[in-house]
Amino acid sequence: MPFIRSSQGSISIQGRAYPPLSSREIRARLAVGQDQVWLIDPGQRIMTQAGLMDVKIEPRLGQAERRIILPDGTLFLTDAHDTVDDLLGTRTSLHGFEQFHPRLIAVALACILGAWAVWKYGLSALVHMAVWLTPGPVVSAMDQGMLASMDRVMSEPSQLDLDRQAEILKIFDHLQEQIDPQDQSHDYRIAFRHMPRMGPNAFALPGGTIIVTDTLAETASADALAGVIGHEMGHVAGHHGLKQVYRSVGGYVLISMLVGDTGPMLEDALLQGNLILSLSYSRTHELQADTFGATLSHQAGYDPDALLDFFDSLDLPEQDGASGWLSTHPGFEERKRNLRLLDDLQ
Repeated sequence: MPFIRSSQGSISIQGRAYPPLSSREIRARLAVGQDQVWLIDPGQRIMTQAGLMDVKIEPRLGQAERRIILPDGTLFLTDAHDTVDDLLGTRTSLHGFEQFHPRLIAVALACILGAWAVWKYGLSALVHMAVWLTPGPVVSAMDQGMLASMDRVMSEPSQLDLDRQAEILKIFDHLQEQIDPQDQSHDYRIAFRHMPRMGPNAFALPGGTIIVTDTLAETASADALAGVIGHEMGHVAGHHGLKQVYRSVGGYVLISMLVGDTGPMLEDALLQGNLILSLSYSRTHELQADTFGATLSHQAGYDPDALLDFFDSLDLPEQDGASGWLSTHPGFEERKRNLRLLDDLQ
């Protein structure tokens, strides 16, 4: 037992004593009377004594032994925390919270619920703020890093006929002319790449680079190309790529971005751009980009229904889901309904 009651009515607390200026350990007990304390060795000899008010009792630190220092410098260590607290009036309300109690379950659940609420409702605000704070040179570096990564591992220089490239660039110019001059904050440009494994595809990088595969350029009509390119321009205008990056790397990196210390993880994600390849846009982003592209192509004089026809040509049972727009632009049915509704409104 850590303590016993003596015949004189005092309380004895078992522990270890270290005399002044010595590292010698002595098994001892601290006898506490009404206003006096005695440190007694195993031979029942009094090592030192002092008034209760002259004894220094250090605060409790978890389960570490309690340090009690007597006036002559003797150090007494004991693990009889509750006894020391009760006898000397040093128990604190803070330590009471350290003990297990059913209320800790409620506190833990509240913390989990709070974290979920921040992730569910606060992350979007953090994402928008991070996008707003991201410098333009960083976004441009993302495009350069992404293109460099693609050219190393999955793309080749375009084999598209120069006349066909010129035709597509003319479509692209017509689309750009329809963008509000006040919204010309992105440096849109077309990059052609030979990517046989990607099929008829196009995708946008955050800085405004729109990659068009040779297969898409060779198979799609001018009206369909206008819709597809307009769709990708919509992703750029809505900062969808950058938002997906920030959502994927999580709250910790977002906070790091906001306080100015991006760290190697975010720098790799931003400057190399590899993360973009593995991301799919949300349903909301896809619908927004479809609306933007169809409206833009219609204003430029192209048939917005051509994008619907393009969807139908891809959305076939025998179509391999790992190629073409099916790999990076999922969920055609709802998007087609959205485009038909938009067409009715126009």
